[in-house]
Amino acid sequence: MNTKSLAPITFLSCIIGAANATVAKPSTQFELETGAEYDSNLSVIELDQNSTEGDWSALANARVNSQWQASEKIKVKGGLGYSNKTYQDFREFDLSIKQASADVSYDFSLLALGASYHYADAELDDQGFLTLQQRSLYISRLINQKFFLRAAFNKQDKKFPGLSARNADNQNLAGDAFYFFNQGKTFFTLGLTGETENAGANEFDYDGVSFRTSLNHQFSLGNIKNRVQLGYRYEQRDYSAVTPSIEAKRTDERRITTLEWQIETTKWLSLVGKVERGNYDSNLAAANYSETVSSLMLKAHF
Repeated sequence: MNTKSLAPITFLSCIIGAANATVAKPSTQFELETGAEYDSNLSVIELDQNSTEGDWSALANARVNSQWQASEKIKVKGGLGYSNKTYQDFREFDLSIKQASADVSYDFSLLALGASYHYADAELDDQGFLTLQQRSLYISRLINQKFFLRAAFNKQDKKFPGLSARNADNQNLAGDAFYFFNQGKTFFTLGLTGETENAGANEFDYDGVSFRTSLNHQFSLGNIKNRVQLGYRYEQRDYSAVTPSIEAKRTDERRITTLEWQIETTKWLSLVGKVERGNYDSNLAAANYSETVSSLMLKAHF
């Protein structure tokens, strides 16, 4: 599990909203997903745990997203989500996450100013694991229907029941840029984040930087719509205090590559395949490992 995925930013909805800011009634979309996943090395990244064992899991996700263009300048969005992962053999890694989000933005023509709130409550093996709250302020701008720029200040509060040493406050600055071409069917992204996290125990305090990029392409094979996305993420963390178990300051580097292919079988149903390869390098043995995660999902939206 990775907390960075708990509060996704819907960049594309922001871009579409900036390009079509006309007053409209609230609209709602529902999404349901089910499928299977294989993880070659079951891990809990937030607790620096990996099992060196692989296992299959059944996946089930549900989301509802609403948005309302209250005026030509004001846009309001909200969402609820639930995801569940149940393993075949290693049930201690079973994970469920409840999420909620709210977002409001105002378009000043030169740029848009917005604020958002994200909440996530995760259970591991049917026990309380992590509660995360994120509050954000952001600015964004769409330029010539080709470039979309966004900068955000995010403040996170993490609570681990029974593990107060890992409770933490995280502050980060994030910037993302999108470039659209090929009549909007293809776009390229770049992102950079700098963060500082202060935990209950000094050994978990760190300063970090992350870089991300992706290439997304939509095309048709016959009359069937396809979308392919290739992504890469790099993270570096330098811990500020000595970790007692290694009698040194901890340093982590993470490199994650993803490939996702989505095939639209009907207007409301898609088949989604995804492969992710993660290499996690650390001078702490428990955080030094690699894993490959592969999944195949059916996704319905209406």
